[in-house]
Amino acid sequence: MMKQVQRSLSWQAPPPSRWKRYLVDSLLALAGVVLVTGLIAATQLYPRIPTITLIYLLIVLALASTRGLFSAILASLLSFVAFDFFFVIPFYTLIIPRAADLFTLVVLLATAIITGQLASALRRRAEQAQQREREIRLLYEKAQQLAALQERQRLARELHDSVSQALYGISLGAHTARESLANDPEQAAASIDYVLALTQAGLAEMRALIFELRPESLETEGLVAALSKQVAVLRTRHQLAVDAQLDAEPNIPFEQKQALYRIAQEALHNIVKHARATSVVLQLARQADTLLLVVRDDGCGFDPDASFPGHLGLRSMRERAAKVDASFAIESAPGQGACIEARVAFPVERAR
Repeated sequence: MMKQVQRSLSWQAPPPSRWKRYLVDSLLALAGVVLVTGLIAATQLYPRIPTITLIYLLIVLALASTRGLFSAILASLLSFVAFDFFFVIPFYTLIIPRAADLFTLVVLLATAIITGQLASALRRRAEQAQQREREIRLLYEKAQQLAALQERQRLARELHDSVSQALYGISLGAHTARESLANDPEQAAASIDYVLALTQAGLAEMRALIFELRPESLETEGLVAALSKQVAVLRTRHQLAVDAQLDAEPNIPFEQKQALYRIAQEALHNIVKHARATSVVLQLARQADTLLLVVRDDGCGFDPDASFPGHLGLRSMRERAAKVDASFAIESAPGQGACIEARVAFPVERAR
C-alpha cells in the first residue's frame, strides 16, 4: 500500500520554464514601479520624500510576498532609480548626492531580501503541508479499501460457515422428505422439521449479518432488539441455551447503546470461540440510576489478569466502556466460567 501511495505521489506537473518566470517577474516589477511613479507624479507627492519611499516599499513587499526574491530585488533597484531620477534634485539625473539616498536603496534591498526569504519559507512549508495532506488522504483511502476488503472476506466466511451450510442442509432435507413422502411419512415429517429448523437458523444468521452491515439500525430498532438478534443466532446456530433477561428499551444516548451492544457482541463471540460453554445468561437491567449489562457463561473460564497475545477482545471491551464513562469488570477463573459486567449511568435529567 505504501508503494502505491509513493507511486501516486511521484508524478508532479512539470515546472514552468525559468526564463518565462523571470520575464513575468521583470514585467511585473517594471509595471509596478512605473505605476507608482506615475501616481506620485500625477498627485505631486514628490515634495514629501518619506511618503514616496513608503509607496515604493509597499510595491517591494507585495512582489516579495507573491513572486519571490528576484522580482522584489528588481523592483527595489527600479524604485531607487526612478526615485533618484525623477524626484531627487538635480532632477532627471542619476547622481547620488547624499548618504540618505544610499540608505533608501539599502532599506529597499533589505526589505526585498528579508520578505522574499520569509515568503519562500512559508511557501515551502505550505507545499510540504499539502504534500503531507495528500499522503494522508491517499493512506486513508487505501485503509478504507483494505478495511472494506477485510469486511467482505469476513462476511464471505460467515456466509459460508452459516448460511450456505444451512441452505445445503435444507436442500438435503427437502430431497429426503420428498423421497420418503410416500413410503415413510414419519421420516418425511422429521425431514420437514429439520428443514424448518435450518430455515430458522439461516434466517436468524442473515438478520444478524444484515444488522452488522447496517449498524445505524441500532439507533432505530434499539438495543434490546439488537441483543435479541444475537441471542437468536446463539440458540439456532450454536445450539447454546441462552437465558435472555432483557428489560425495556433504555432511555440512554446512542453512543452508550452502541458501546454496550459491541461489548455484548464481543463477549458472546468469545464464548462461542473459546469458552466451550453450554449455557449463557444475557442480562440487561436497570438498577437505580444505572443500566447493567451482564454476560455470564458456564465455560472453561480463564485468568483475567493473564496476557493473551494476538487477542484484543478484552482490551476492546475495556476501551469501549471507558469511551462512554462506563464501569467494566470481569470475574473468571479456570474451570469456573466467566462473568462480564458493564454499567452506565443514566443522564441526570433522564434518571429523574
